[in-house]
Amino acid sequence: MEPAADPEPAEEPEPTPEPEPEPEPEPEPAAPPEPIDIRLVTWGGGKFIDFIDLYVAEENGYFAEAGVNLEQLPGAGAGDAVKQLVAGNADIAMADALSGFFATIAGADIEGIYCPYTQNWMTMLVNTASGVESPADLAGKTVAVTSQASTSKWYAALLLADNGVTEDDVTFAATGIAFGEALLSGNAQAASTWGSINWALLEAGGIPEDQIDDYEIWQYTQVPGPNDVYFSNRSWVDENEDGVARFIDALEKAKVWIQENPEAAAEIGSRYAVGADNMDRNLAVIDYRIEMQTNGPGVAENGMGWCDVATIQDVADQATELGILPDAADASAVISNRFIN
Repeated sequence: MEPAADPEPAEEPEPTPEPEPEPEPEPEPAAPPEPIDIRLVTWGGGKFIDFIDLYVAEENGYFAEAGVNLEQLPGAGAGDAVKQLVAGNADIAMADALSGFFATIAGADIEGIYCPYTQNWMTMLVNTASGVESPADLAGKTVAVTSQASTSKWYAALLLADNGVTEDDVTFAATGIAFGEALLSGNAQAASTWGSINWALLEAGGIPEDQIDDYEIWQYTQVPGPNDVYFSNRSWVDENEDGVARFIDALEKAKVWIQENPEAAAEIGSRYAVGADNMDRNLAVIDYRIEMQTNGPGVAENGMGWCDVATIQDVADQATELGILPDAADASAVISNRFIN
């Protein structure tokens, strides 16, 4: 008789599956930032390619993400931009430090909140064929400037005064940006220009090739930087601190993007700026601007947008000593850097 087979082992019950975890609730969408309307008046008489960071911030949606509605207004030089700010016609003025100090000495309570372009690019372009070989030779001559209240004029006055030439010794002719016409016609023997103007005149045919050797570029060594400061009425900044911080964050995103994409930025500029259909010129200006926003005094140590108070104070002291500013100015009381991370 065969032994009985061992009973088959009972099947183990299948384990009860773990219950599916409850899905994580979807995060609440972030509330959109409180919109802020900003009227920014530049030193320029129009939407120039020089203000490429504003156009990229608009085109790429950085201002929209930050809740910033920006209106760009024209100015007749930096001094006029500050006057419009003080009069309440703008919220931010883009101007040189001296233009800001003229206003504070007159009693305006304005604050320098950010330096978008920290390296100076202003120069004196001189026609040596007119007998000008040194700053002292400009006595009795005419110097073209953008306006009578402009960075162009103040920096020229600094150079001249530093070389013993007073404002009364020269004629300042307000020409806007028509420097080439003033020089070629002989109406001016020098012009207080800047990098992109020099490029247009000396490299892009603004001055005939057979005359280019007659011209020299003199650097304004008296002003290493910054070239531009954003000034605002202090009370407006205090009331809108969050919105201003968002504006600057959006602007810095644009600046970084421009550094990484200069050719694409040049194309954007051609659609936003007046007279910006020459892509070579656009790229030349953008190259200048990238250098200006990254290489000014104190930027390597403190970050983009840094306004170097010691350098600005030195320029103010020179201007006071040379009789350009009517009184002493305290840069530390005007320049805040409060939005530098």
